[in-house]
Amino acid sequence: MKTSISASMLAVAIATLSSPAFAQEAPAEDTGTQDQVGLSDIIVTATKRSENLQDVPVAVSAISSEALQNKGVFETSDLNNTMPNFQVSSPYGQQQPNFSVRGVGVGTEFNANAASPVGVYVDEVYQAFRSSHGQQLYDLNQIEVVRGPQGTLYGRNTTGGAVNFITKSPQLEGQEGYFTAGYGNFNRINLEGAIEVTPSPDKFGLRLAATYVDADSYIKNRLPEGPSTAAGGGASGLNFNSGRSPGGTKSYGLRLSMRWKPVDTVDLKLKVYAAEAEGGTESPIPTGSSRTSDVISYTNPNFLLGGLFSALAPAGLLPTSYSQSGRGLGINEVELDSVGIATSRARGAVFDARIELTDNLKLISVSGYDDGLYSQSQTDCDGTPLRLCAIGYRSKFSAFNQDVRFDFDGGPFKAIVGVFYGKDKVTGDNTPDFFNFLRDVRAAVGLPASYFNPGGAFNGTALSAGSLPTGIYATQHFVQKRTSYAAYGEASYEITPALKFTAGLRYTKDKNRFLDGVTTYFDDTGTARLITVSDFQQGGGFAPYFLQDVQDEAGNVVIPSFQGLGIPLPGGLRNQGSAGRVTGRAIVDWKPVDDVMVYASYSRGYRSGTFNGLAYGSANQVYFVKPEQVDAFEGGIKSRFWDNRAQFNISAFYYKYKGQQGQVVDASATANLIALDGTLKGLEVEAIVEPFNGFTLSASFGLLDSSYKGGDCPADPSTIPNFPAQLGSCVVSSGGPVSVGGNPFPYAAKQSASFAADWDVIDDGDNKFTLHGDVNYTGQFYFDSFKDYSRGPLPAVASGKFGDGNGKYWVANARATYTMGNYSISVWGKNLTNKLYYPFGISLENLFGTGYRVRAQPRTYGVEATLRF
Repeated sequence: MKTSISASMLAVAIATLSSPAFAQEAPAEDTGTQDQVGLSDIIVTATKRSENLQDVPVAVSAISSEALQNKGVFETSDLNNTMPNFQVSSPYGQQQPNFSVRGVGVGTEFNANAASPVGVYVDEVYQAFRSSHGQQLYDLNQIEVVRGPQGTLYGRNTTGGAVNFITKSPQLEGQEGYFTAGYGNFNRINLEGAIEVTPSPDKFGLRLAATYVDADSYIKNRLPEGPSTAAGGGASGLNFNSGRSPGGTKSYGLRLSMRWKPVDTVDLKLKVYAAEAEGGTESPIPTGSSRTSDVISYTNPNFLLGGLFSALAPAGLLPTSYSQSGRGLGINEVELDSVGIATSRARGAVFDARIELTDNLKLISVSGYDDGLYSQSQTDCDGTPLRLCAIGYRSKFSAFNQDVRFDFDGGPFKAIVGVFYGKDKVTGDNTPDFFNFLRDVRAAVGLPASYFNPGGAFNGTALSAGSLPTGIYATQHFVQKRTSYAAYGEASYEITPALKFTAGLRYTKDKNRFLDGVTTYFDDTGTARLITVSDFQQGGGFAPYFLQDVQDEAGNVVIPSFQGLGIPLPGGLRNQGSAGRVTGRAIVDWKPVDDVMVYASYSRGYRSGTFNGLAYGSANQVYFVKPEQVDAFEGGIKSRFWDNRAQFNISAFYYKYKGQQGQVVDASATANLIALDGTLKGLEVEAIVEPFNGFTLSASFGLLDSSYKGGDCPADPSTIPNFPAQLGSCVVSSGGPVSVGGNPFPYAAKQSASFAADWDVIDDGDNKFTLHGDVNYTGQFYFDSFKDYSRGPLPAVASGKFGDGNGKYWVANARATYTMGNYSISVWGKNLTNKLYYPFGISLENLFGTGYRVRAQPRTYGVEATLRF
């Protein structure tokens, strides 16, 4: 923000205190007594203990199962801005959300091996693989979002914060359950249910829960299935239109939880689960190279292949432009040559053991194993009928996590001491598929299918400068193995009944191994021609290995086969990186009067280093990016007043970031990892007021000011390293070097707000009619570290609407529920004004002609019925 954030903080605080609408932490299940007047206490586990949210000196929000139902939270995107400075987006559908907390997230990284800086946990088990993050939204007890680095009790990969999904477990009393069925537009069918039985009261219980969702795509692909004729009249016969529409999903989840208390001091839980989702992959809406038009100009000199299109378009071999509106298509209609099928699978088991060793000492052990798959067949990434950009992903994963800790409660002194071990493995098999409309051009001009010049890589060297390039089709394979060890401890002491000091430390040792890295390029006959990533070296550095001769247009050999020269086949690339870090926090909290707490804290967070999992052009692109680190300073107030009918919480924070990991796409269409320093500061307000029983008003506000560290690019660009392609704040874009100093962090919305009302219009004991409505605001944000693409060479990289970023929009939702005894029926609507907005984007305009933007869901609505027993 250009203005002083301290002035903004003061203005928002004054406005909020004087307003009748307060921010809602979350309506939670009644965890207090039945005759409690006013707001119920909300119990959270942010400190690895069950505590009243108002007594926890940490910025944490919680949404209970009741609130999730009232809000109609079906998908992870429904959580967007339900709390301050919390964004959810994804290019890969609902199964793989990108969480951003206080401007810290994984939005610019799309590697399967990249760990999110916002740790995602399910029943305390760390979820290492991002494609499984969205498969937990059923039969939940609560969702908790802890904002700010959590370097003590949570450990690695929580520089932004932590999201905790807490599932329902057997209560060891009686039998109960529910079944919900719903139908909505886009033929959305949802079924969810759970049944709990207690064979031995207070001793043993089981709970079985399941979910099923089937929905059509809200975007229709109008390009019919069959051979592609978009370039060269389809002369090669190798390009085909899938005819499939992007999006849509069919998913299920199944979870069995068992709980056994052989004696009062031993509590054992075992959970096993499986989930799978399948649907058309998400694809971009075509975005032109002008901020005033959707026309994609292929002869634009800023487009990588603009010269080629200009030369071949007059002969009818290539089009000069493409326009979605010019083709008579609506905003929810596209013409995509390739839309693949996306499949996510996850399964696992969790064992939770809690043993009371003495009256004030507990032993807690949480073990978790999970594995699964994310697969995406070739999917259009240029948004047009041309085979310009497509990519396929296939990643298998497995992970094991073990946490053991002692929890001591000695009255004024409390302590947690523990150890952690985690290991995970990701096997990636990706298929880059770029510029392969050139198959048809090659065939049309009479060149053989064995002609090989991927992306024009040999122009001006082995081939003439004007030689026709061929497309890039490759297979990329790698294995990544990570291990993590940690020891931690945190203690608090009540110096007086009103004053408490908390301090904690954690030491983490991470090791990351990149194994078996091999990328192979193929020609149009399907023959392997070139290995670009391997352990092969020439002249003291990594080099490509030629499997077959490269010939010019006349058939003359210009690069001989290395096999023919007797050079042995290379092996897979191996690399490794490791780091050890001390993190922790210190907190002082003071309760000057009852129901008011003031706190101040310092904390340090850490995100483990990583490798570039999408490096396919050269082994030099596979480098280790060192861990990122954040030092955070925070102060806040939590309060309850008006006879327990109002709650007001406010916090302000300042972050100093070192080495924030991100990703930029270079001129070879390869995503390279970068690490930048910067600062974040902001304000958050949450409040809730219940003026009379059964009626609640709530609101939340967030302000955020993020900025990368300043610094200019050197006068001599040759001094900038190639890998990583940056020098301080000077980053090499696909158009050349540019400083990002002073730019905001990606997906760091300047403002966020939420207003909601819940009203029990009728509640006579037998019948209940409830209304819920909410509106959520997202302020201005940008898709990557280049902000609006106005500096240096960036206008030639993205001159279209992509550079505007997104934000400055409101989304309204509503739900009405009528309950009669054990039966209830609801009608709901989301995005009621049918707002068009784009929560995710990637800069591809100068490489593939279009800015990659994924739109959010349009207006959806439906009906739902529930039976409880």
